[in-house]
Amino acid sequence: MNQNDKLFDVLIVGGGIAGLTAAVRAAELGLRPLVLEQGDGEDYPNNSRQSGGIVHIGFHDPYREPAELEQIIARMTDGEAKPELVRALSQTGARLIGWLQQHGTSFMRFNPQEGYRWCMAPPRALRAGLDWKGRGPDLTLRQLVKDLIASGGVLQLNTKVTALEIQQGRCVGVRVTQDGEQKLLQSPYTILADGGFQSSRNLFEQYIGAKFDSVFQRGARTGHGDGLAMALTAGAAMTSGNRFYGHVLCSDARHNDQVWPYPEVDALATAGMVVDGTGRRIVDEGISGVHLANELAARATTDQLFAVFDGKIWDGPGTTARIPANPLLEKAGGTILRANSAFELAQKMGVPGDALVSTLTVFNQAVTLGTLDRLEIPRSTKVQAFSIEHAPLMAIPICPGITYTMDGIDIDAHAQVLDASRKPIEGLFAAGATTGGLEGGKNSAYIGGLIKAGSFGLIAAERVATLAGKSFSLTPAQVESKTKAIDQFPILRTTIKYGTPIAYVSSVLLGLMVYLMLAGKTGWMAVPIAVVLLLVMLVVMLGVVELIKLITQFLMPDQDS
Repeated sequence: MNQNDKLFDVLIVGGGIAGLTAAVRAAELGLRPLVLEQGDGEDYPNNSRQSGGIVHIGFHDPYREPAELEQIIARMTDGEAKPELVRALSQTGARLIGWLQQHGTSFMRFNPQEGYRWCMAPPRALRAGLDWKGRGPDLTLRQLVKDLIASGGVLQLNTKVTALEIQQGRCVGVRVTQDGEQKLLQSPYTILADGGFQSSRNLFEQYIGAKFDSVFQRGARTGHGDGLAMALTAGAAMTSGNRFYGHVLCSDARHNDQVWPYPEVDALATAGMVVDGTGRRIVDEGISGVHLANELAARATTDQLFAVFDGKIWDGPGTTARIPANPLLEKAGGTILRANSAFELAQKMGVPGDALVSTLTVFNQAVTLGTLDRLEIPRSTKVQAFSIEHAPLMAIPICPGITYTMDGIDIDAHAQVLDASRKPIEGLFAAGATTGGLEGGKNSAYIGGLIKAGSFGLIAAERVATLAGKSFSLTPAQVESKTKAIDQFPILRTTIKYGTPIAYVSSVLLGLMVYLMLAGKTGWMAVPIAVVLLLVMLVVMLGVVELIKLITQFLMPDQDS
């Protein structure tokens, strides 16, 4: 073993947002971290890098009051999330955003919805297919790597961690394989941050319960559950549940790389209905797209599944997603079937015509009468259902797509790994998608992958620093954590703050000047001329101020709403 292997205060398994956040924060607190990443190259793949870059808590602003966020998470998860983890996330999420800003991450508001306020910039382009290089999450990871190295930490690529080293009940290091060589790396603290187990056939079928081949891998396909497996071998407990975060995709994703990971077709499937090869509804479509993906995955087979809708849904909900199916799916070569009648549509789908006609008739009647809960398969109404009757009638072959698993290693509020008796395993921590306890439940509640990973990365590093005897405290600015980008632009800041009164005063002064200039020449006519110019000037200036505020709100989401 190389002598340098003994010099690291903390070993971190995985170089995604959870691992790099933990590493950089640990370095800030006076520790020397070593990040062990199985990928290679400066753009080594992981879900963080390929994500959409939205930092949210259940599609709510992390800057809401922590108590309010706790209630939101509890409501979304039907109270199944661990209260201590809910509290920790609610108290740390906003601080993560400020911390990332301090490390060079730029944010913008992708659209007016609250959940899209904090998008790592630049955002993913409005086009189908993979689009992550040079986007916000990619730039964030690259900057964190630079900060890690500059602070004395190390990122070691092409290194696979194969086992945890446990001595007398304490984790004292890991065993790794690098370039065919096996060795032991020792450290008093280890943080597991290698993602979920979505890409492991054995773990997926054991814990999710669905057929591995029935679910399309829409993420980076690097999450093989190594951290989970090693932790379980070391005596760690696993949270209960079988849910994952994912979306409904056009099934052409299996042979067309242009239609995944976006656009998803959640909005179409949840606004309309989902049928299988028999032409009949098979699932409750009305809770969420994530829940629908889970329910479809749980079926014995997903060989023939269709989202059925009409032109009204296609031109309505079909256009509302961040990267919408209409028109991007068709442009990318995705299959979209159209017909003027249900029977004709059934023929194009290859399903029994009489069955589809009957299913559509019963469904439309339930929408009209408000009796969706009385259908043979009751339909929830969390997502609005639309009648499917406006030509063209349409269908898309679909499949469930998985991004990451929601359950995993059981941890406490300090990100310490817990054993079967729910006591911390000394020296062992975990953060990100390798952990569970926050998301899932019967409705497959999605709280947010990036915020969960980054927040518990911070928490794990700070707990390690505390146990290592490093004294630190969070300043009020760090607790508030909102670094205002607009402070770098004093003129813009002044315009936003005082633009409206400036517009009124300037307009009045202009009107007065015009009146004084024309009064001696035009007499009483100077008054209406001055008033008209005053009003025109006021409207123009107020419009400019509003436009500046709107643009600034999108480009600098750290402004007060």
